[in-house]
Amino acid sequence: MELKNLLKNVDIIESDADMDAQVNEIRIDSRLVGENDVFVCMEGVRADGNDYLGTIAAPFVAITEKRPPVGVKYVLVRDARMAYATMCENRFLRPLDDMRFIAVVGTNGKTSTAHYIENILTYAGFRCGLIGTDGHYILGSKVGESLTTPDPYEFNDLLFRMRAKGCDVVISEVSAHAIYLEKLGTSISDIAVLTNISQDHLDFFKSYEEYCGVKMSYFTEGRTRRAVVNVDDKSGRILLSKLHAAGLPSTSYGLENPADCFAVNVREDMDGVGFVANLEDEIVEIRSRLYGEFNVYNLLAAMTVAHELGVDARTLSQAVRRIKPVKGRFSVLRNDRGTVIIDFAHTPEGLRSLLSTARTLTKSRLITVFGCGGDRDVLKRRLMGEVASKFSDEIVLTSDNPRSEDPRDIISDIESGVCIKDLKCIVDRTEAVRFALSEMEEGDTLVIAGKGNENYIEVKGKKIPYSDFDTVARYGQLR
Repeated sequence: MELKNLLKNVDIIESDADMDAQVNEIRIDSRLVGENDVFVCMEGVRADGNDYLGTIAAPFVAITEKRPPVGVKYVLVRDARMAYATMCENRFLRPLDDMRFIAVVGTNGKTSTAHYIENILTYAGFRCGLIGTDGHYILGSKVGESLTTPDPYEFNDLLFRMRAKGCDVVISEVSAHAIYLEKLGTSISDIAVLTNISQDHLDFFKSYEEYCGVKMSYFTEGRTRRAVVNVDDKSGRILLSKLHAAGLPSTSYGLENPADCFAVNVREDMDGVGFVANLEDEIVEIRSRLYGEFNVYNLLAAMTVAHELGVDARTLSQAVRRIKPVKGRFSVLRNDRGTVIIDFAHTPEGLRSLLSTARTLTKSRLITVFGCGGDRDVLKRRLMGEVASKFSDEIVLTSDNPRSEDPRDIISDIESGVCIKDLKCIVDRTEAVRFALSEMEEGDTLVIAGKGNENYIEVKGKKIPYSDFDTVARYGQLR
C-alpha cells in the first residue's frame, strides 16, 4: 500500500517522506522493523518508541509526535496512537465500513452481554463476529483470544477476516483501556451498550472519576450513533441526561427506574430466571437457563440491542431460551454435597452480584474462595473482603494472578476487610480449592471467584497452567 493511502484520515503536521512510496508493514516494535516498513513511535508506561529510532538498520519511515534525529524519514502527527489505529484501519481496507458494529462498554457484564447479543442475533439470522475477553469468534467458531479489546492491528485483522467470511454484524467488548489508548481509531459503533460502571483499574487510572469519565467518553465524543444504557446504574443515569441534552439517540433499560425497556415479574429457581420484558411497549415472555438478577440486566441489554435491530418478540423469546451460560460466568457444577459455582467476578460490585445470587440459591452455607490480582487496583482488595464477609459463612483467601507482588501481601490486604471468624488463608490456589471442597457439607454452595475460564495463574511474568474447572473436576467428586 502507498504511504499516502496508509495515512488517509491521519492528522499530519509535516513530513519529509515520499508519500508515493510502497509500505511493506506497520510496526510498533523496533526489533521487527524491516525494509520499507513504517514504525509508529508511541510513548508507553515503560518505554518510548522514539528512543529506539537509532537502533533500526533497515530503511523505514517513522510515524511520530516528536521530530526525529537527522537522517530519519518521518511523518510528524498530532497523535501517534490515533495515527496507529487509523493506519491499521486503512491497512485492512476499513473492514467495519461494510458491517454493523455493536460496542459493549462497562465494568461488569461485558462478556456475558456481548455473548447474549451474539446468540440472539445469530438465532435471528444475522451473521456475527464476536471480540472479547472469552475469545474471538467468527460465525460461532473460535479463532483466537487475547486482550478484551485487541491491539488495533489485531483488531482490524479480525474485522477483515470477519468481513471475508460474510459477517454483517460485529459485537465487541470495549475496555476503558481501549478507549483511553484510542485502540478503535476512527471507528464508530452503530449501537453502544453501557452495562454499569463501578470501581476497577485504579492502578492505571488516577481516580474512579477519571476511569468513569473515560468510559462515558465513548458515548459523549461521537464514537457511537445510538446508546443503550442501564438506567439503574448511577453513571448510566448521568450519561442519559448528557445524551438527551446532546440529542444523541438513546434507549434505556432497567428494573428499578423508569426505562424504555424493562422487566417485571422476575422469578428465579434452580433452573434459571424468568420474567416479562417490555421492550418499548412490545411484551415478551422470557424463560432462561441463566441465573441471577445480574443476568436479567445482561439479557435486557442484549434484547434491547436486538430489538433496535428489528428482531421480533417471538424470535427474542425463542433465542433467549436457547442461550447457554458463558463458561466461567456463573458456571454451576454439582456434587453429592451441594453446588459449586465458578465465576470471573473480580471487582467489588461483581463479587456482590455473584454472592448475593449464590446466597439465594444455597440451601445451607455459602463458602467463598477468591483472591485479587497483583499490580492492579489495591484499593478494591479491602472492599472485596467486606463484600465477601456480608454474604459468606466461610471464606478462603488465595492467590489470583499475583504477577510481581507477593501473594501473601495481597491476601493480607483483602483480609483487612474480612469481618467473619471462619476465614482461611491458603496461598496455593489448587490447595485452597481442594480445602474448600473438603469443607462442603450437604446443601452447601461453594463459590470460586476471580478466574472464571482462565487457564493460567500469572506469576512474575510467567503464565503457569491452572484451571478452577480442572481443579474442581479433580477434587470435587462431581456428578
